[in-house]
Amino acid sequence: MDAGYDVITFNSSRSAKTIDEQTAAGQLFLERNYGDYKFVHVNAPAYKGNGLARMKSIFTFAWMIYRHAGEFERPDVILHNVHTPFDYPIIWAAKKLKTKYVAEAWDAWPDVFAHLGLVSYSNPVLKLFYQIEKRIYQKADQVVFTIAGMIQHIKDMGWSTETGGKIDLSKVHYINNGVDLEQFDKDKVAYPRQDADLKDRSKLNVVYLGSINKANHVHTLIEAAKILQSFDFYRFYIYGDGADRMELEKKVKDEGITNVVFKEKCIPLCEVAWVVSQATVNIMNYQKGFGYMGVSSGKLFQYLAAGKPIVCNVEIAFDDVITDNHLGIAKNIATPEAFAQAIRDVAEQSRASYDAMCERVRKTAERFDYNKLAAEEIKVIEAAMSN
Repeated sequence: MDAGYDVITFNSSRSAKTIDEQTAAGQLFLERNYGDYKFVHVNAPAYKGNGLARMKSIFTFAWMIYRHAGEFERPDVILHNVHTPFDYPIIWAAKKLKTKYVAEAWDAWPDVFAHLGLVSYSNPVLKLFYQIEKRIYQKADQVVFTIAGMIQHIKDMGWSTETGGKIDLSKVHYINNGVDLEQFDKDKVAYPRQDADLKDRSKLNVVYLGSINKANHVHTLIEAAKILQSFDFYRFYIYGDGADRMELEKKVKDEGITNVVFKEKCIPLCEVAWVVSQATVNIMNYQKGFGYMGVSSGKLFQYLAAGKPIVCNVEIAFDDVITDNHLGIAKNIATPEAFAQAIRDVAEQSRASYDAMCERVRKTAERFDYNKLAAEEIKVIEAAMSN
């Protein structure tokens, strides 16, 4: 918008209130402005989790846009957050409107389904999904990946022109997620929390902020905290919610793990800046194999902006900013003992080394500032329009 583009965002009506409002009025689309931001809420089915209901909702969202594309002002460019193969109708919509199309993938769908063992690589349905994925990238005027490994994925699949395929890698770009550093710094000052725990400078604060499900291995983090109970100065603060939260809260109580504190299930985004800035170490916890294409999770960039070291329990195969810039530890951590030691290695280094690491963390955040990323994105949009 700052570059002069008129932007309209089409998104699913995720909130029950919006869905009920649209359904009651018989509306497929609800146009709303939020300040200067223009939105169109698409009445796609609500869902929970990542199962078939989500896939159905994604397809319905895309199908409705395709069917009704002519009812809206024709765009010059469609920038599509791709969920291969379920929202392929968006490509049909772009063709129908004779407009430029930019595919932007935030996840390694469908390859991640096989990588995490959900389906076999030999599964015929997965092979079909791969063909749809390839076609999306071929048809797109430009392609953006938020995870760096996807460019290698195109090569490994034999889809690039240099490996015998039809996808010219000059139109493929890596632009990761990021953070608005100016807003982060304002929020840190404007929205401090009245939290005596995090303000206690006699403790080493270990902060985890995110989902609390089996895939996030928070259980292992709590076991690591249990090991570190013998050091009175460690405190673990867990923010977030998920299927495992109640079970883990019970575990902490039953086993007398006194250095773990479960905080709010959800806090306003504007307060996150202050919370992660009070950490001695910020924690990234994922399912084994999660980082095989790289990482683009929002919390990484909040942690970078906080300027505090990071411990991540998985290896990041592509653009590992933590290891490459010496910002903490990112490696496959399988046991509580190894997790506890990794936290100690970062938190208990000399003051001079710790302060230098903090400076590197914040400096690295500048690479992912939204102003820089937006400028890169604008270049991609301009390239698509010039095709």
